[in-house]
Order: sequence, then structure tokens, then C-alpha cells
Amino acid sequence: MKDVLGASATSIDWPVVREAWAEGARTPMGAAAGRTLPPLPDRAAVMAALDGAAEILHLEDLGAVLPVGAVTDIRAAAARAEKGLVLDAPELAAAGSALRALLDLAKAFDAAAEDAPTLARVASVIDIDAFTTETIQRAFEPSGQLSGTVYPVLAELREAINRLHEEVRGTLDRLVKGEELGDDLLQDRFWTVRDNRYVLPIKSHAKRWDLGIVHDTSGTGRTVFVEPHAVIELNNRLRLAEGKLREAEHAILADLSRELGTQRYAVDIGVEAATTIDVACARAALARRLRGTRPDVGEGQRIVLTQARHPVLVLRGVDVIANDLTLDAAHPVLVLSGPNAGGKTVALKTIGLCAELVRHGCYVPAAEGSRVDRFDGVLAAIGDQQTVEGDLSSFSAHLVALVAMLERAGPGQLVLLDEIASGTDPAQGSALAQAVLEAMADAGARVVVTTHFAALKGLGAVDPRFAVAAVQYAEGRPTYRVLQGAVGESHALSIARRVGIGEDILARTEALLGAQELELGRLLHALEQERGRAEAATAEALRLRAEAASTAAALAEREARLQKRVKELEEKGAAKYLERLKQAERAIGQVVAELQRAPSHESVRAARATVDALRAVAPLSEEANTARNSEEAPPVGVGDRVRHPTLGVGDVVGAASDGTIQLRIGSITTRCRAADVQRLAAPSPSATRRGGTAVKLAPRRAELDTAVRLPTNTLDMRGMRVDEGQTAAEQFFDKAVQAGWEQVFLLHGHGTGALKDGLRGWLRTSGYVSDWAPASEEQGGDAFTVVMLGR
Repeated sequence: MKDVLGASATSIDWPVVREAWAEGARTPMGAAAGRTLPPLPDRAAVMAALDGAAEILHLEDLGAVLPVGAVTDIRAAAARAEKGLVLDAPELAAAGSALRALLDLAKAFDAAAEDAPTLARVASVIDIDAFTTETIQRAFEPSGQLSGTVYPVLAELREAINRLHEEVRGTLDRLVKGEELGDDLLQDRFWTVRDNRYVLPIKSHAKRWDLGIVHDTSGTGRTVFVEPHAVIELNNRLRLAEGKLREAEHAILADLSRELGTQRYAVDIGVEAATTIDVACARAALARRLRGTRPDVGEGQRIVLTQARHPVLVLRGVDVIANDLTLDAAHPVLVLSGPNAGGKTVALKTIGLCAELVRHGCYVPAAEGSRVDRFDGVLAAIGDQQTVEGDLSSFSAHLVALVAMLERAGPGQLVLLDEIASGTDPAQGSALAQAVLEAMADAGARVVVTTHFAALKGLGAVDPRFAVAAVQYAEGRPTYRVLQGAVGESHALSIARRVGIGEDILARTEALLGAQELELGRLLHALEQERGRAEAATAEALRLRAEAASTAAALAEREARLQKRVKELEEKGAAKYLERLKQAERAIGQVVAELQRAPSHESVRAARATVDALRAVAPLSEEANTARNSEEAPPVGVGDRVRHPTLGVGDVVGAASDGTIQLRIGSITTRCRAADVQRLAAPSPSATRRGGTAVKLAPRRAELDTAVRLPTNTLDMRGMRVDEGQTAAEQFFDKAVQAGWEQVFLLHGHGTGALKDGLRGWLRTSGYVSDWAPASEEQGGDAFTVVMLGR
């Protein structure tokens, strides 16, 4: 079965995608994992892997620097150190750098825990001892040599060794440049090193002269390398000093190795965590190369790919036709048909590769919203499987693969079959193929199959478990587009004609096919053409709809901008208007205070002059006046009874062509705009009516007739009983007298008339009242009683 799985992976080009995944790793450990990691065991593991890749993409978009690549695999070195072995300086220096990288990695993900919670949990297990890391790192200089600053004994020994080297070289320089050894003895005037000792090149005939110790002879035998007696002692001292240095360095390396050995298990865990993070980095890099998206992953063994592209073709930079591909429980078998070289196998492999990508926690090259559930296995039989060694023909090898797949087919398995049961008698092959597909569907597997068998193409019409799709063939060429729900013709004759097969052969072929099969082919061809036209019309409708939506959005955005600007202007104007009103309110407040103190027509005239001056400061809206006047017809004229919003009720006694009128209020005549007043129904000159009965008004004094009603000098008594009203009136009168008011108003309303009659009868006996009368129309009418307080 392992061979079947391996052949399946190879047949869909999964190793190509795995290699691209491995190339995205930042460490050798991550790359090795990308090439060897098995499929993830369950949906939860798939979701965690997808979360990790998404977090890497997010952090990279934020510009975060992740020190993953600095981690090296020091697990073997730590294990040897734990056993007591002494590591050399390069190994320990590399170990120190790796320990530092692991610490930095843990800190980086601790700081990014909010943006990358999944990988932060992975990194949280890294528990490297900071003191050990610092100790090992400080022990080495950037060159990789043990530090003489940290270990002064090494500096002393190195200095002594350097002095001895200089002394030996100085002695040899004097010998080769002096006359003590002439050209008859020296082969050349230079010194060199043999067996780690300084020597001179001496001519071979002089070796018997006891110039020193011979250490080596040249290949020709003409030169011997002699350590002169003058430097033997210096060389000996040099070798002793170098030995002491090696002993000191070995002792330090042993101590550092023991330090590293204490971190063996922490190193194992840390490197494993770093590898997991690097695998996530590789997944993110592959997602970018594939221009992939994160798919939804469920448990229902569904595949719903939207605008899916073949991963290998994307990696190669091919402009791939994207297709929608669907497989679910309602239709567990998808039958792909259409012409040769039309894209059936590409679609088949796209489904299989997307399933493998999800099984390994990777993004898929499809549009947002695609769904690929996790499958336990992906079994594929694609291409020619004949073997010489196994003495199998193509068809026999295909059957062997089908047997293995039938044994494995079941829930959680995705089976991909390219040209099932081809290579034998079409009738028998078609029947065998149908039986195999039905058995796999019964077993609960999901199956995608490509075929030219007409019987399999028609299964979608008679068996609800089978769905059909076809690669499109238009204008004599394949378009590589997959049409869901369509049945495709093989177009063998069209392709043969296109590649140059003679018309006489094609005519003979059509004769041999028979009328019924030819008619079926023509019908399928016509259906493909009609579907193509419908698809083009749909695309045009969608384009027009998108243009309309874009235009509507642009108009809506413009309207929103205009509304915003209008609002800004309104708010700006309102702020200015409110400021003017505040200024007017302060001025009117002074007028009101004066009116409250001594309301009279003289006060009104003064107030009128102030209001006229304030009208220029806070004018009424022309638009509001125009709108209000448009609702009033006909315009006011001489003789009309009108109400002014500020001055009260009066009569129009004159009108001018500029829209102003002369208004008489009591004994005062003033000028105002006609647009500022509202016409009233003409009152009865001799009486006001209550319940249809005329009530004669009592004679009133001039003070009562000219009193001006204000909110502050009016008592609202509506709803009170007579006794309550008398008590309230007495309290009101007492307050008014204390304030210095001369006239006040009682608002009793009309009602049944009981309160009004009771109050007016009581006023005749009140000690506060010197006179009273029903209010005039200008003062509010018979609903009010104006009272003159005693002086």
C-alpha cells in the first residue's frame, strides 16, 4: 500500500510542490521537514498549521523581523557535550550563536503574542538558560578564537609564543642574510617550517657538516631542511609554550562543553520549536508563491474550489485558467469529460494537489471562500503504469492500481482516476469502469474520474451520486475551462481534422461510426456551443451589472460628499447664527427687564426700536419666510387683522410696494415686513364669543387697555378650581407688588366659565386690585383678565 501511496503522490506532481514548500524554509531543519513531514493527523492540526502560516503572513506584513534563520541544529553537539565529550572551538562558538538565536526567537514571539498567538505558544516552550548562553558567547572573539580578554592566561601564553616566534625568525633572518652560511651551503636565502619547527634549506652535500638537525629532504634530494643549532633551544621553548596554550584552551573548552551539556534537553525542545516555526514560515512563503488563500476546512469530505489554479503551473509562472470544481456528499463522484489535451487531467490534479496542500496545512491557489476538507488519503492513478519488470501491460498495471484503490477506498479517501479502464474493449472497459466507480461510491470515498466513455458521461442523469463536468471546446480549440453540469464530447474527429488527417479518412470514419453515434456527437457539440454562448451572455450581463454597481457606488459616494459639505456649511452657518442670537438675546433681555418693571406702550415703543435694530443682527431666514408666505394666500392687505411674532396683534393700516406694511398695535403705529405677520380672522368689534353667546366687555381704563402681556407678568390658572385660583392669585399679586409691577394678567381660559366668573367676582373684593377688565384681542382675548394693582 505504501507503494500505491507513493505512486499516487508522484502521479499528481506532489513532490514538485513539496520541494517548493521546502525552498521557503529559512533553516536546513525547516527545509528537511518540508520534504519529509507526513500529512497532519486531524482537522485540529490542519487548522493550527493554517493559523501559523496566517500569523507569519500577518507579521511579515507588519514588517516584523523574525530571527528564525539564525537557529542552527546543535542537538547532536549538545548530546555529545552531555556525555562528557569536549567540543572544539568552532562547534562551541556555533552553539553559542544558536542558543542566542533561540532566546531571541522566544522573545520575538512573546512580544508578538497578540498578533501570533499560535506560534507564540510554540515558542513559549523555548527555555534556554541565558547565563549559559552568555558564558559561551563571551568566551569567543568574533574570529572564533577563545577570548584573551575573558581568559587572561591565554593572552599571556599567546604573547609569550609571539615573542618566541619573533626571536626565532629574527635569528634565522640574520643567518640567511649574513656571511656565516654562504651560497655554497644555502640552497636559497629564506627560512621555512617543517614538522612545526623553523628550518633553513641547505644543500644536500652540507648535511654532514653538523649545521643542525635535519627534518626533511626535498623531492629531488638536492635540498635538506635543517634546524640550525642557534634556534633549537628557541624552537623547544616555543613548542613547550604552545603545548601549555593547548592545555589551557582544552580546559576552557571542557568547561564550556559541560555548560552546553546541561542544556541538552532544552536545546532539543528549542530546536524542535524553531523548526515548527520555520515550517510555518515555509508555508507562508509557499502561499505567497501560489498567490493562495486560506481555505475553509470541514469534516464532510467536501471540496468546493472557486477559481482554482493548478499549483505546479502557478509555480512555473504559467498563466493558468482558473476553474470552479466541486465534490460533496450529495455527488461523491465527479465525471470529467471533454477532448484530449483539453485540461481534464489538469483539473483532476488540481483537486488532488489542493487536497494534499490542506492535508499538510498549506494554503491553496484558489479564491477566498473555497473549502477543502481534510482527507485521510489521496489515491491517484494517472498516466501509463506499465512495467517491464512486472510483465504488465498498461491496462494490466491500471487494473492492479484499481485493485489497491478498491481495497483502500472508503470514508476519508479521495480517489483520482485518469481515463479509467481505457486501453481495452470500449464496451467492456466502460462497464468495468462503471462498476468500479459505483463500488467506490458505495464505500464512501470521494472520486474524480476523467473519461471518454459515453456511458459514464450519462451517469449523472440516472444516478444522483454522480456529477458531471466538461472541459470546454470552442471554435475548434479547447479553452481549458471546466463547465459544471456539462457533458463534453471527445471531439476526436475535430482534433484529427485540425492536425491534418485527410478528409477521405475522416469521411470513412463517420461512415463507420453510424448515424446514431454521429447524431449524439453533433448534439453534444451543439450543446457545448450553446453553453458557450450562454456563458458569454452571462459574462456580459455580469460585466454590465458590475459597471452599474460601480456607477451607483460612485454616485452614492458623490452624494455623501455633497451631503457632508452641506452639513458642514449648515453647521458653520448655524454657529454664526447662534452667536448673533446670543447677542440679540442679551439686548432683548434688557428690554424685557424694562417691560417687566413697567409694561406700557411707551415701553413697547422703546422695545420696538431695539427689536428693529436687532433685526439686522439676527434676521429671519429668507428661505423660511418665502416658504411660509407661499403657504399663505392671498397676501395681507390694508384692513387685515394680523399677528406679529414679536409685537403681538394689530391692524394693517398701510402697505408699500417693497413688501413692507404699516402696523397699528393699540395707539402705536410701526413698519414691518408683510412676510413677518400672519393674518387672523376678523374679530367681532363689540364682543368676544363664548359658547355662541355675546359677552359685553366692561369699560376699561387706559392703563388696562395699553398693558402689555409678558410671560413673567402672567399667571396660568387653567385647570384650577375657583378657591385654588383665588389662593394662587393672591400669592401672585403679592409677588407682583413686591416687584413693582402695575399690571398683571390672569390666564383662566374659557372652559365652562366657572373659574373665569368666580375669579372676576372675587377681583371686585380683592384688596390688591384697583381695577380689572377682560383682555383685549391684542392682549390675548377673553381667556385672559388684565388686572391693575393698587397703588
